This record gives sequence, C-alpha cells and structure tokens, in this order.
Amino acid sequence: MQSLGKFRAAVNVPLMNDATHDERARVSRMHNKDERVIIIAPVGQDAEAMAGLLDAQGFETQICNGSDEYSRQITDRAGALLLTEEALESPQGSLVLDAVKAQPPWSELPLIILTSGGESRRAGLLNLAAAAAGSVTLLERPVSTVTLMRSVQVALRSRRRQYQVRDLVAQLANLNQTLERRVAKRTAEAVEQAKKLRLLSAELSLAEETERRRIAEMLHEDLQQLLVAARMQLAALCRTQDAAQREAIAREIAEVLERSFKLTRSLSVELAPPVLYEHGLAAALEWLAAETRKNYNVEVIIEADSLANPKAADVRIFLFRAVRELLLNSLKHAGGSAVHITMQYGRPDKVCIIVADDGPGFDPNSLNDKRTGSQTVGLLNIRERVSGFGGKFHIDSGPKRGTRITLSLPRGSDT
Repeated sequence: MQSLGKFRAAVNVPLMNDATHDERARVSRMHNKDERVIIIAPVGQDAEAMAGLLDAQGFETQICNGSDEYSRQITDRAGALLLTEEALESPQGSLVLDAVKAQPPWSELPLIILTSGGESRRAGLLNLAAAAAGSVTLLERPVSTVTLMRSVQVALRSRRRQYQVRDLVAQLANLNQTLERRVAKRTAEAVEQAKKLRLLSAELSLAEETERRRIAEMLHEDLQQLLVAARMQLAALCRTQDAAQREAIAREIAEVLERSFKLTRSLSVELAPPVLYEHGLAAALEWLAAETRKNYNVEVIIEADSLANPKAADVRIFLFRAVRELLLNSLKHAGGSAVHITMQYGRPDKVCIIVADDGPGFDPNSLNDKRTGSQTVGLLNIRERVSGFGGKFHIDSGPKRGTRITLSLPRGSDT
C-alpha cells in the first residue's frame, strides 16, 4: 500500500507564484462539470493528495468515499475515473465496475488505475477493468506529476470526443424525430389531397355525365323532333299533286331544316366556339359576354387586352372554360348583379384574368371544407387546374362584400 507520504514524495509538486496561480485559476474556470475527475482511493490519504494535486493544476475533481455515491457520481457528468488498485480489490470494487458498465452506449468512461503490483497483478487488473470500460490506463506507483497530468489530459480529451458523439447522436435523434413529424405531416397532406382529388374526379365524372345527358336531350327533344317533322312533311310533299300545296309544304320543310341548322350550329358553338380558335381568348371572352347578356339578361362588362392572349392552345381553352364556369357561378349566386371580366398582361409573360361581382360573397375557407358543395367543387377543380399549369389562383370574398377571383397563368409557347 502506498502511503500518503510515499505518494507525495513520488510526485513533484512545483511551488506556485501569483502569476502561475492566476493562470491555473483561469484554466480551472475553462473546465466544466462534464470534465470532472472522480477519485476513488479508500486507503490512507491518497484521494486527498491526488485531488489537491489536480486541483492545483486547474482540474475539477470529486472524491467519492462511499459505495452509495459510486453510481451517482460516476454517471453524473464524470470526465474520467481515477482510482487505486485497492479500490478495485475492495468489496465495493464490483459496485464501481457495475456503475461503469451501466453507461449509455455512447459512453466509455476512461479509467486511470494506480497500481504497485507486478506484471501478473497488472494483467489481472487490466482484464478486470477492461470488461467494464473501453479505455483503461495503468500507472505504476510511484507516479510522477507529469505522468499523472498527461494521463488525465489524455483521458479528458478522449471523453470530449465521446461528448461530441453524444451530442451528434442527440442531434441525429432530434433530426429523425423532426423528419418523422414532417413525413407524417406530408403523408397526412397527401392523404387529404388524394381525398380531394377523388372527390373532384367523382364530381367531374358527374358533370360530364350531366353534360352528355343535356346534349342527348337536346338532340332527342329538339333536333330529332325537327327532323321527324321534316321527314313527315317530305312524305306529304311526295303524295301531293297540287302545285300550291307542294310549294307551301316545301316552305315548311325549309323552315324546319333552318331551325335544325341553327340548333346544331348553336350546340357546336357552345361546345367549341370557333372564335376562340380563330381569333384568340380576348375575342372569345367578348363573344361569351355578348351571349350571356342575350340569354340571361344580365350585364357583363368585359375588358380584354388582346396583347395578353395566351400563346398555348391548352391555356386558351382552359381559361375560356374556367371563365365560363365562374360566370355561371356569378349568375347563379350573385342575384343578378353585374359581372366584371378583365384580362390583362402580367409580367413576366403571364395572362391575368379577374372575374368579379357584387353578390353576397362567401367564405373562401369553405374550399377546404370536406362537406363541399357544387359551387366549391367547381372552384376546387379550377384551382387544381391552375396549379397544374404553374399558375396562381386567388379568391377575395366574404359575406356581403362580393367575390373577386383572380387567375394568373404563364401564357405558354405558341402551338
């Protein structure tokens, strides 16, 4: 057993002047509690001697006296464990090793063991300690000041690297949690978007079916009836010999055919207005406004800049159908108020269309309501299509303050 006297004689403790003391005090303040050196030396005054020596060199130390302190002190911000062979060979040695084994995965608390035994004893201590700790340093007593200081410095440098690993592991865990939250949020948004798209798809299919039925009814109730009447009159013409009667029947047939021609032309223009393909979107909007005034007796004010005409055919067709949908919405919900349609050129190379009315308005947030109605389904469809073209869709509306809907799309390339 190395006595206190022998321990002190074995180390060189230089005298400190005022400048050296101030410098070591500054170094001491630089050390944080995470680099505290835990000292376990149950025999004699070795613990106090080592603590005094390390304290004088600016290290943070903590003497651990009782077995009840082992686990708490070793796992609570310990930078290194400095102990004597007597501590490991005592009945409480297993408690020390158990506390070292209980470290988290990132931690390998450095052990510095002072021994005065032979080669076989050193090997036994090394095997015993290595089973619990990953970094073990054996120092043969008597130990010089330089050797002890260097060993503690090396142990603390190793511990700092472990703290870096700990911090990186914590950052990685936080990043993983953040990523998981983002993935969960994006997944929820994707699921919600898929629900909306399914709803839109169902509504679009219903709208297409309704349009097909309307066209079929128009063909059956109007055009077919006219053609049947023309066929019957043609048969009567064939049976009639009187010239005056034949002339009257021929005039009736001509009138029926003229009505049939107007009906088919009206239907074809409604489905695909030639003015849109021949003269562009501005002219098509002027035509749409005139047709709306004539058919619905509602004032429609149009201001369309021909310089803003979309160059891409798909953009022209979509915007025409979107404006017609918005115009029909205004006619249905705005209570007969005037509708203003504006088409402007926007930079860089965009077309901006505004459809506004002075009707009762509505809450734009209802677009995101799952219990959506037919009006909002049409607006949702337009919004999704605008997004698909890389454009912007904006609604400025509210109860009792009208509605102003803005569509801004790239004009596209010539097609």
